[in-house]
Parts: sequence; structure tokens; C-alpha cells
Amino acid sequence: MSKMKTWFDVHRLRLSHAVLPAAVLATGLAGIAPAAAQSFSFSVMASGTYDKAAADLAPAFEAKTGVKTTVAAFPWAILRQNNITDVLTGTNQYQVMSGGFYLVDIYPHFVPLAEMIKADNLADGMIPGLMDPGRSEYFNGQQIGFPYGTDVYGVMVNDEMLKTAGVTGEFKTWADFVAACPTIEAALPDVACFSHPTGSPEQISAFFTGAYDGTYIKGGKYELDTAKAVEVGKLIAELWKHLPKQGNAMSFDEANAAFRDGKAAMLVTWPSFANKFLDEDTSPLKGKWHQVSFPGPGYPQLSQWQLFMVDTAPDKAVAWDWIKTFAGPENAAANYKKYGIGSPWKALYDDPELKAAHTHDWPAKLADLPRAQNPVLSGEALDFLNNTLQDVANGRVSAEDGIASINQAWANFPVPATLLEVAGSVGAVAAE
Repeated sequence: MSKMKTWFDVHRLRLSHAVLPAAVLATGLAGIAPAAAQSFSFSVMASGTYDKAAADLAPAFEAKTGVKTTVAAFPWAILRQNNITDVLTGTNQYQVMSGGFYLVDIYPHFVPLAEMIKADNLADGMIPGLMDPGRSEYFNGQQIGFPYGTDVYGVMVNDEMLKTAGVTGEFKTWADFVAACPTIEAALPDVACFSHPTGSPEQISAFFTGAYDGTYIKGGKYELDTAKAVEVGKLIAELWKHLPKQGNAMSFDEANAAFRDGKAAMLVTWPSFANKFLDEDTSPLKGKWHQVSFPGPGYPQLSQWQLFMVDTAPDKAVAWDWIKTFAGPENAAANYKKYGIGSPWKALYDDPELKAAHTHDWPAKLADLPRAQNPVLSGEALDFLNNTLQDVANGRVSAEDGIASINQAWANFPVPATLLEVAGSVGAVAAE
């Protein structure tokens, strides 16, 4: 954390004064006559989903455009750092970047997309609301991000195991969820209550945002409601007691396998990282699980992967062609069927064949989508929250001390104007 904090401190002043060229801000592609690109590079998360879809598309895109196409894939944390570093150092390796709200510090370097979207009617058919601020990304009132991978944090349950334990699986709150764990473990002695990709520290915030119904900003600074946040910290520490044995450092694949193979009665994760795996013909769990609504009273986290065009892209027409090819509706069904990528396009969920095959997971996902949100936190604020919650969950610090340290550190983290505006619109700012 100290390394990332220092890095942000060094560059914060530079970012606060950075602006896009006026012509780009005003018109997007209009008036731009870029030099022809000799190569094109796209940065994306290495997940076996988004990167695989991009890699499979690249040869056809290269044949179509005549431009050498490279897909640069990295784990989430490295992708985020690489994208930011690439812009701030002027390395300019990537013309289109995959990311989200945590790239807010380099928003000034992304090209507005509204005119391009309008020219190609690329918003038609998208699920309502996904292009709005707080879901898609904006800078200075202009849309800079285009969604392509939409997912909502989910809870999957083993139908037979929960029936044996006499648990319905419908949890109104996370307190209800944790209260069911002793019942499940008593009825199924060799089974853990749930599995979760605990080895990815950034994932723990999904429990916090789901259970916490307080504000995140007060007096223009990041600050949690102490009493409410402490209670959530205690709840998360209790939840961690019901993971599989030695389950506090599980990868996504390990967490998914524990649930599929009957070692855990429930799974908490991103559905797009698990559902295809659970429904394979070789899966012992196929036809024996379903997704339930994410417990409140907070909100389920929205994974709204966006494509951003960097203002230094030498050929913005090529960059836009990649965005609309990779993220457009024509590839939505293939991206879901082949790679499990959740789609922002309504037509996918209206497809009769797919709809019939997903009665066990889509209803909960689509019900949760309207209340799903991005955290209203900068990257460094989110990092500190996640790292501290890991300490609380694993018993290294108390919930009281952990929340106190978060508020103390957050007092020194600036709230980007873009996120402050969104936070006000979703009720995340405390009344003065």
C-alpha cells in the first residue's frame, strides 16, 4: 500500500491540472486527422474470459484493418497500475484500455465517445441505465467509457445441501447469511458454509458494500460512519470463520471448484467467473444450484468493464473500430456462450433459448442489476479499505481499530470531483 500511495502522491498535482486537447473534448473524432497506425494494442485483464475473447478476435481484426493487433493481458491489480503508468510516463503502449472507475486519476487522458456512439447508434439495445454516470464513466460531463462486460456480485447456492440443512437460501441481510452457517455446517459436517476468492484481496469490499448502509464521504473527505462500519467489520470477521479449511487464500478457480465439488454449500463471487464452469456437462453440480439475490441493506457491486480510448492513440478510427467490434451487440452472444462474459445488451437476455437455459441464475442477476453500483472510491481509497478489511477478517486487527485506521488514512486521500458528483447522486455523502 505504501508504494501505491507514494506513486499517487507524486503524480496527483500533475493529474489535477491535466486536460484533454480542446478539439478532442469538444468533438471526439470530429476534426481529427490522425496518422495511420502501424500497430494497435489493447490492455485487458487476464481472467480467461475478457482476455481470451480479445485474443480470439485479434486475428480477424488485424485482417480487417491491416494493423498488427496485440492483446496485452495482466492480472487486475497489475492491469490497473500498468494503464495508469502507461499514460503518466508517456509510454503510450496501449491505444484502448479496459478498466473502470478506479482509473479516475487518468480520466483527463481519455477521448469523449458520445459522437462516435451516436454516429454508429451504438447505444441502441443496451440495458437501460448502463450508460448513465456512475455506471459508465464520465469526465467533465462527457462519456469516456463504453461498457462491454456487465456483471453483478452474486451468491450461488447448492440446492440439495441447503434443502438437507433446512435453509431456504433467501437472505435479506448478511447477518441472515452468517446466521445460517452453523445450521448448514451442523447438518453437513464435512462441508464449509461458503467459498470465496479470498486470495484476491480486492474482492472483500463486496461484502462491505453489501452489508454497509452508511455514507462514504463527509465534509468533502472520505469518511465512514464509524458505528455502522464497525458492525460490518465484525460481521465480515464472523463470515471468515465459515470458509473452507485453509480457505483464506483461495483463487477464483479454487473457490469455484470447492463449490462445484461439494466442499462448500454456497459460493460468493462474480457470476461471470463461475457460472459457465458450474454448468459444464462434466460438472457434478449442473442442474443442482441457483443464484439468489445479493443480501442488503447496502448494494451489490457492479462490474461494468469499460473500454477507454487514450488521447495519444495514433489512429483513433482504428481504436474506435476495436471498441465497437469487441463491445458491440454482434459479439454479445458469442462472448457470453464462449467465455461467460456478462453482457450490457438487452437482446442477450431476451434470447428464448438462452433465457430457458438460465432460469437458475439470470432472474437473480437481472433483479440485482438495478440496485448495483460502483464503489464511490478512488483507487487508493479502495485499496486501503480492502487491505484493512483483510486484516479485520483474518483477526490481525479489531473491527474498531481497523475502521479507525481507514478513516484516519482516508482523511488524506482527495475525493476526485467526478466521484464526488456520483456519490452525491447515490446518497453516499453525509448531510452537513
